[in-house]
Amino acid sequence: MSVLVVGAYGSVGSHAVAGLVSAGVSVRGTSRKPGTGELPDAVEMVRLDLEEPETLPAALDGVKKVFLYASRAGIAEFVSAARAAGVEHVVLLSSAAVVEPATRHSQSAQMHAGVEEALQESGIAWTFLRPTTFASRQLRWAPDIRSGEVLRIPFLQVRTASIHERDIADVAVRALTGAGHEGQTYWLTGPQALTQQEYIETIGAVIGRPIDFVGLAPEEFEPRLSESFVRTMTELMKAPCVVTSTVEDVTGVPARSFRQWAEDHVKDFS
Repeated sequence: MSVLVVGAYGSVGSHAVAGLVSAGVSVRGTSRKPGTGELPDAVEMVRLDLEEPETLPAALDGVKKVFLYASRAGIAEFVSAARAAGVEHVVLLSSAAVVEPATRHSQSAQMHAGVEEALQESGIAWTFLRPTTFASRQLRWAPDIRSGEVLRIPFLQVRTASIHERDIADVAVRALTGAGHEGQTYWLTGPQALTQQEYIETIGAVIGRPIDFVGLAPEEFEPRLSESFVRTMTELMKAPCVVTSTVEDVTGVPARSFRQWAEDHVKDFS
């Protein structure tokens, strides 16, 4: 079996590559700018740009399964090329935005839903991974934390069950290598709903020093927040945060905690 991992250098794709190699699967990875030395030697790297359909046939040649990230650009051409190449199964990195009540009318949800629909209509078997907020979103605070700046945070008490990128990759590997995942949609979350304040406090505990922060009203934040973002966050503040057991259900291993993610990324904050 040969698997194509689109975006093999990405935060999820790179872990999916590692998991597939560990499982003894033949892997081809893609990047707009393939390099050398960044992935295991066993991985064949090829150039692929989903906005350049002419790069698709060579990347898909001989491939039976594909790990794909959602991009509206080029999805019709991808489907056509995948059918022509005989691809049997596509595992799509989609988003929980398409099912989260507060976000399912957002632009992100519409984009991801459009890609899902194209694959559902393709005639190729599919599996949709719908992760909630990536834990790596908290890296946006890293420069200020390293420099000791005070974090100024709107919606400080909004709760999310952010997910470690390795958990998403682990589910992807199971879907690409096991049976029974075709036609399944997996809503993926971390194991616990935390506020932004609790994320900050966890990072502080991991790096061994307190992090100063203040909560802001949305209208006080600079640069100005879009009305759609404020509306979505306001809805999320009101709604209960969904926590699923899907990572453990699929992999047999509980989802990693946010503290584990912070420990894995301690160098980014220190």
